[in-house]
Amino acid sequence: MKFYHLPVVENIHITKIVRLTSLFLHNNRFYYDGKIYRFIKGGPSNSGLIETLSNIYVNRMEKFLIDQSSMKQNEFYGRYHNQIFFTWNQSLDELQQI
Repeated sequence: MKFYHLPVVENIHITKIVRLTSLFLHNNRFYYDGKIYRFIKGGPSNSGLIETLSNIYVNRMEKFLIDQSSMKQNEFYGRYHNQIFFTWNQSLDELQQI
């Protein structure tokens, strides 16, 4: 596994952080209407960890899209929490290459 900058955060090795995050994501359960369910994909949007992970993911995409010179040519970009909306004036092939 390759990580960006820090091998250790607050005296915790980055691989341990990744393992703990994975443990949380794969064992996330909730109680509803007398039954226990497991999130198959994603997690609760009001979870601090889920919000942080969403921000990391969306922020990387956001930075890339905004840095593209084409985003400055009559295009629109908007974001609300972990959702993004943008217009694209180039070809579908160019968008898929991103």
